[in-house]
Amino acid sequence: MKEEDRKRLCRATFNLAAEGYDCPALRFFRTAADLLPGVFVFQGNETVLDAATGTGIPAIAMAAHLPCGLVTGVDISEGMLARGEAKCRQAGIANIAFRQMDMTALDFPDHTFDAANCSFSLCFEENMAAALRHVASKVKPGGAVVTTNLRVGSLSRLMQLMTSQARKFGLPISPPGWLRLGTAELNAALFATAGLTGATVSNHDLGYFLEDTGQYWDVVWNSGFRSLLAPLDRNRLASFRQQFLEEAGILFAAGGMRLEVEVLITKGFAAREAGEYRGTTS
Repeated sequence: MKEEDRKRLCRATFNLAAEGYDCPALRFFRTAADLLPGVFVFQGNETVLDAATGTGIPAIAMAAHLPCGLVTGVDISEGMLARGEAKCRQAGIANIAFRQMDMTALDFPDHTFDAANCSFSLCFEENMAAALRHVASKVKPGGAVVTTNLRVGSLSRLMQLMTSQARKFGLPISPPGWLRLGTAELNAALFATAGLTGATVSNHDLGYFLEDTGQYWDVVWNSGFRSLLAPLDRNRLASFRQQFLEEAGILFAAGGMRLEVEVLITKGFAAREAGEYRGTTS
């Protein structure tokens, strides 16, 4: 798939998923975001870039610890941003600014922010090192850059079920993108390639049991998995969903359904010398 087509599909997928992105079945996004303030160790007055902020889940978690600071959340999906803005208005959060922007083409001067965050989004980029390097270039020298990615083994039973169903419906399916960052070693290597220094990686088990098969479908329908279903017309989609829920029901009957979620949070530091990013390779 060409890069422009891939970006278009990503934007369309998350525009459609925005309404349900904050659903209880996907609560690991919020749980992971709640870990970020402790990883950054904010003083309270920082300016933070939240790249690919989605509905602002990481931005909101960080903003609560920045009473004199500001989080700028950017995302390619206007639907996700609209949802984030609505949440902030409802909660009276004033220290978050949202802007529609591709994280690989940020319209900010270099060294603008004190720190940057990127949660569950690098795996959508073809050239992850270039994307991370670009985000880091917007951070002041020595500032912290943090990423969150799924660890290998996460969502394994869901992936098995999706793969089985996709084959039945003739849908192309490939290994999930997060496997490219599925180990601590892969994350540390990515940070080094992107020109970041002092990378440390921590592992967190955030798994939980879903209440019913409907929540299992929610994980698919309100996330990036939804792009896999784009080729299906209304009737075939309904058939896919019915069969998916039937198969999920068998798993629930066997003792419940735990959503396996482990995340790797990596922290490194932006280059201290001008031109240091240009000296690294992807």
